[in-house]
Amino acid sequence: MSSNDDAVLKRNILALSSHNTQLSVSVSETASSKNCSFQKSKKGEIIPVYSFQGRKMPLHSTFDPIREGMRFSQNYPDGGYIVFFGFGGGYHILPFLQRNEVSQIIIIDKGIDLFRSVLEKLDCKNLILDPRVTFLIDYKPEEIRDYILSHYFPAVNGNLQTILLRSRVHIDQEYFAMVTEEIKKSISTLSDDYTVQAHFGRKWFKNTLANLKSAQETTTTLPPISRAIVTGAGPSLEVHISEIKTERLKAFLIATDTSLPCLMQYGIIPDCVISIDCQQVSYNHFLSGIPSHIPLILDLASPPDLTKLTKKLVFFSSGHPFSKYVNAHWRKFPFIDTSGGNVSHAAISLADILGARETILYGADFSYPEGKSYARGTYLYPYFQTRENRVSSLESQFFSFLLRNQNIVQENTGSFIRYTTKPMISYKERLENAVLHLKGRLIHKKGNGVSIKTNNNKKPVFSQTGSFPMLFAAGSPKHDWKYFLQKYERDLKDLPDPVKPFTSYFFNLTAKQQDIWTTLFPAVAAFRQEQINNSIEEMEIIKKVLEWSINIVFHYRNKM
Repeated sequence: MSSNDDAVLKRNILALSSHNTQLSVSVSETASSKNCSFQKSKKGEIIPVYSFQGRKMPLHSTFDPIREGMRFSQNYPDGGYIVFFGFGGGYHILPFLQRNEVSQIIIIDKGIDLFRSVLEKLDCKNLILDPRVTFLIDYKPEEIRDYILSHYFPAVNGNLQTILLRSRVHIDQEYFAMVTEEIKKSISTLSDDYTVQAHFGRKWFKNTLANLKSAQETTTTLPPISRAIVTGAGPSLEVHISEIKTERLKAFLIATDTSLPCLMQYGIIPDCVISIDCQQVSYNHFLSGIPSHIPLILDLASPPDLTKLTKKLVFFSSGHPFSKYVNAHWRKFPFIDTSGGNVSHAAISLADILGARETILYGADFSYPEGKSYARGTYLYPYFQTRENRVSSLESQFFSFLLRNQNIVQENTGSFIRYTTKPMISYKERLENAVLHLKGRLIHKKGNGVSIKTNNNKKPVFSQTGSFPMLFAAGSPKHDWKYFLQKYERDLKDLPDPVKPFTSYFFNLTAKQQDIWTTLFPAVAAFRQEQINNSIEEMEIIKKVLEWSINIVFHYRNKM
């Protein structure tokens, strides 16, 4: 290595050490690649050339790599979170550094020796020192997936896009193909979560704040059980009413909020009712009332009006960031899996937590058999009946309700027609995946709905002592709910002013400050969704959410 090469390498390693000490040490201790050489383009820039399968492959234009990089970047006008496959000489990446709308740049490559070779010849200091840039060299595909899951915040970073340096990817096709699959998995997970946050982020936050007073006062508990019934509100619920009445004598009945009025219409009183929807429409399921002695199981983010229905409340914590923060820093609540996106899934999770060795599921159709939406007695029937007239029958209103789904699919079973939607199939698949991890056995009574893969033959798995779980109950509050909010409000105000790039800002905060910011991400997603047609900058939205959150906390702290 010439003295000039040595000076270039030292500058690059020094720059690298300020962001990634481990990578800078690895580069220092690695020999350069024997398969990498360099040549000058017609315009005089140095470009890396890789020896592959007996021929030399330039990784950039041999005429004008800078101009090529500019033209390349024009094919990707959007900003956001950009993942580059292949570093090469970085000419295709440099133009993206000029864009303010680019929130983060991840560069993935294989071969620390190849990376060192490039750092010996090309001054990459400006690219390396850009706080938005991160190098993932020689990471395993699953490690890249985990990095994306922990470092990509859709609400803050914007859309994620992958950009390939095709000449480089061609050399290690198998590796980059595996990386692509792992990133797809992470995007799918984060995309579903972000979509939900964008719809409900503000409601989760406000509802949880409004429910803290009730959550402090509740002392209701649920006992361990050995056998459970869960009722969804699908049309097949009607078919199984007689069977439910019989089975109910020897099982603990968990009713979903939607199924409650149907059960009560037939004189069936459940042992508890569970509700997870944060929207006000949940209140409609209780218009017929709820027996005062029946526990109502609520997400901390449930509509506050539901807390007025009964004094027998049991709150639980789900995966919402602020709910998790409340759980960790104020009062510990039992956890129920709501990741399935529907209340039947959550009810099955509750049955398993309570120790049910066997759970029988009724009324979970995940479809509209014969075009029917819900079992009779559920809230839509009285709602549509009040609007029924000669030109708008009950049947036509239900069919219009069904067809509001733009992605509805018709299925002819041979004896009747059944309709499904993508969200319903997604709910079913998530439940089937969750069933694999249940400790007890799940039996699904299908009716005319779609079939669910269950674990009917599974031998229940419990602790070695055979004991049942503890009581389903909240722990003791660490202090008064108003004091908790006062402290949380102060922590919000004490956060350092956010700066670009947010990801670098975030990971330079203390663990406590990161926890505080995480509670706001769903609200950021909601604000971002509302401003989707406006050219409001990422940092402006973040600051707006922080101000909104402080005001909302102050409001609820002084309102009640």
